[in-house]
Amino acid sequence: MKRIYLFLLAVVLMPMMAQAKMSFTIEGPEEVYNRIRVLNETSLETLRCRLVVLAEDGSTERVYGIYNLGGANDKDSNTDRIDRGKRIGIELPKDLPVELSFSVEYKDYPLFDVILIHLYDKSSEFNED
Repeated sequence: MKRIYLFLLAVVLMPMMAQAKMSFTIEGPEEVYNRIRVLNETSLETLRCRLVVLAEDGSTERVYGIYNLGGANDKDSNTDRIDRGKRIGIELPKDLPVELSFSVEYKDYPLFDVILIHLYDKSSEFNED
């Protein structure tokens, strides 16, 4: 009986753990951000991803935007306003050939405040020798 409970718990938590891997909470200095920009710093020639706003339980509350990126250093933006404290999930295609990681940066420009999401893969990392 104990094994069944553990199995069911694992099945329920697995999707949340997968989502949490590519998610972050907006923690920058501004109360509201005017834009989220995604930068392709991977070796992929094209990349399509989707940003979603996550509810407290980890489920998708709403789609924030779909981003279509070309090759290296291409960027795409969405200008919907988003509040500090919101949790954002980065969703990638299921058939993506490489594993990606990301970093988040906050920029304060004179007319708008932006969240920059940098996407990386193994080829964009360097060895410190």
